[in-house]
Formats: sequence, structure tokens, C-alpha cells
Amino acid sequence: MGAFMAYIIRDLPPDEVADMVRSAYAAFLPPAQQDEAVAYVDLLKAHGVALMAVFALRTLARFIGTLRMWQGRKDGFHIYTSAQLLGMLVPILIAGPRTINFLGFLLAINWCYLYFIHRKALR
Repeated sequence: MGAFMAYIIRDLPPDEVADMVRSAYAAFLPPAQQDEAVAYVDLLKAHGVALMAVFALRTLARFIGTLRMWQGRKDGFHIYTSAQLLGMLVPILIAGPRTINFLGFLLAINWCYLYFIHRKALR
């Protein structure tokens, strides 16, 4: 769904996208934060398709890693951890530092650590 929306946003005129964002968030955000939302949507307009592809591949790799761990295989941990770390770094390389999500980074490290401490139970 995200890739589909990225294709739609990519082809829309910038003024139309900014008006849609402002009208959607007018009741929820003050004008300064609306400008931030417009800037983020402009980033998605420029790099959204590539970002959505990275996020889809990251989700698939994390699922495969988790499934392999549930099956008791040690390579699942490495697949999962690699997907988590690359899934945080590759968007920064594609779209720049605006894609850094500190809370997401902490949660990713947390899950990697939790899987790491239970790794001894795997084959």
C-alpha cells in the first residue's frame, strides 16, 4: 500500500500535495508542524518509492529471520539482526538524515538484544 501511495504522490504537483497535507492536518497540528509535515511528504515525494521498497524488503527479511529462529535455527538471528540494522541505515543513505527515527532505533536494538540473549536455545 505504501509503494502504491508513493507512486501516486510522486506524480502529483507539489502545490496540490502541500494543500492536501495542510487540509488533512489543519485540525490537528499548528501551522509550524504542518510545514514540517509538508516537508516530510516532499521527502516521500522524492524518495518514497525507494523507501517503501526498502521497508518491504526489511519486513520480509525480518519475518524470515523470526521464522527461522522459531524453527530453532541460529541463522535466523543473523538474518533478523542484519535486516534490522540495514533497514535503519539504508533509508538514511537513500533520503538523508530526516529518516532517522530514534525511537525506532531503540526498539530495533531492544528486539535484537532480546533475541541475542535467548540465542542459546537455538540449534
